[in-house]
Amino acid sequence: MGIARYLMNQTLPESQLPKQIAAMSKCYRAEISVVADEKGVYRVHCFTKIEMFGVTLPEDSEKQLEQFLQFEESLFGELGIHTRTLNMGANELGAQAYKKYDVEAWMPGRKHWGELSSCSDCTDYQARRLNIRTEDGKFAHTLNGTACAIPRLLMALVETHQNQDGTVNIPECLQPFMFNKRIIGDTRGAPSLVKVKTGISKAKKKVLAKAALNNVKVAEG
Repeated sequence: MGIARYLMNQTLPESQLPKQIAAMSKCYRAEISVVADEKGVYRVHCFTKIEMFGVTLPEDSEKQLEQFLQFEESLFGELGIHTRTLNMGANELGAQAYKKYDVEAWMPGRKHWGELSSCSDCTDYQARRLNIRTEDGKFAHTLNGTACAIPRLLMALVETHQNQDGTVNIPECLQPFMFNKRIIGDTRGAPSLVKVKTGISKAKKKVLAKAALNNVKVAEG
């Protein structure tokens, strides 16, 4: 995590702990999934996320991890997203993680749970490599967390709050940032599909396509 290097070779007094830092981060991964239900926006090469980083006294890192988790759960709860929290098994942990939670959202479009965020207690793994110490000379404990990964959060928001006519309800907590709108999207339904037979001229195809668009019903109100 890039934020960790910001504290490299520092000795932090107890009065400054716990230290909590957040930053927007551009993330890159070389691979994308070949699994059918993970194609598209769900798993991409480049995406933006909000990172959280914490530094604590060794005896306080487990408490800080629970606070990170509480923040993530309350964030998604305010947005009306249905989530579940997984306490990950040892086989799911990276080398740096002593304990890790994943927060997953139910995505109706995928009909599947998808990870939105996670948080990990790394104890002194990163602090030893970066030489981050407390004032008594001990290595501090560090915690990593993803407040939210933007593409997946948008997926969860749209799929959770979408109406039958294609419009999307805006969660109440976001409405002040959306000019107090309560709903977004085109109120017209999707255009009817027209099966065009081979041999029909381009002009005729245009006429048929235009006729299909004209048949779109405008939602009441």
